[in-house]
This record gives sequence, C-alpha cells and structure tokens, in this order.
Amino acid sequence: MGTRKFSISWQDTSIQVTSRIISRYAWTTASIDVLVAGESILSTSGVKKVTGGTSASFDYEGTSHRAVLNWGAGSLRSFPFKLEIDGLLIASSRVPVSNWWMAWWPLTTTTAVFLVWCFLRSA
Repeated sequence: MGTRKFSISWQDTSIQVTSRIISRYAWTTASIDVLVAGESILSTSGVKKVTGGTSASFDYEGTSHRAVLNWGAGSLRSFPFKLEIDGLLIASSRVPVSNWWMAWWPLTTTTAVFLVWCFLRSA
C-alpha cells in the first residue's frame, strides 16, 4: 500500500501533509507531518490530544516562514486539519491515515488471546 497524502502547491512548490498511526500509547495516536519540497517542516509526533495545534518556523529559499497546523477529532482513516503559513490559510481539508489498520492490532491480538484461552479452557 502506498503512502496516502494531501498535496497542494505553495509558492510554486509542493506541500504534502501525511498522517500515520504510530506506536506511542499502544497505537492509539497518529502523527501528522507537513513537508515542503520534500523536507519535513512540522510534525505532531503523536501527541495524546484529540484536537490541537502546533507550529514551527522553517526556512525556504532563504526566507524564514512560520507554519501553523491545527487538527480536529479524526476517524480511523483521516483527520481534519488546517494549515497556515505566514498567517495565510494554505489548506483546510482532511489528511488520510496511511496505515490506519495498525490501530486494530491491539484489539485483534486481545481477541485472539481470549479465544485461544476459551478454547484451551474448554478442552
């Protein structure tokens, strides 16, 4: 499965917003990352917040810029977000979660262990 992302153009360069489930807090958090021209400028790194925001300064073509990312409560497969650069709204959309299925492994493992335990107990 390829990387799923949200892409848009800013100052004639590509901005990509990606999201993926990460192992922090038993795979219940996601990291939303912002890349400008392929370089990561901002990452939420899986903070334990349903909604929130973060900001970062970055240099692009010799000029300093400020990026602000706000996100809302997501579903298993995507998160709503707003991205601003230098106070201008660049995007207000949803970013798909590339490895959404990873959030299911703790429940699947627990269910499998329970079923094996029930089977062994009844045998």
